[in-house]
Amino acid sequence: MEERTQPMRMAFGILHGKMRTMSFMPELKAYLKDNGFIYTVRKYEMTDTMVEVEGIGECHRMPLGRISSKEALDSYWNHSGFISLELWWDKIRQFIPNIKEPMYLYKVEVKSE
Repeated sequence: MEERTQPMRMAFGILHGKMRTMSFMPELKAYLKDNGFIYTVRKYEMTDTMVEVEGIGECHRMPLGRISSKEALDSYWNHSGFISLELWWDKIRQFIPNIKEPMYLYKVEVKSE
């Protein structure tokens, strides 16, 4: 059996020990860093609450529930890093093109020291 020297890649991030990583586009990572938190939609449901964001460090990931429509995000878009709900929804649909796939809303908050 071949020995693995790289971190094991999972469908929802990279597993480094017990801390999972969470990736963001550069402009959204900047929003998270500048504002301390961001709302994000992912196609996976996770219950672990601590994640590592490269360039930022440890963050709390709080699941807010499953969503099925753009309208469900109306109260969250202004802290999504996008300038409108339409632009956020368009980006979500690029990552999750099948409207029947589950989508999950999270609040990600930089861990305070």
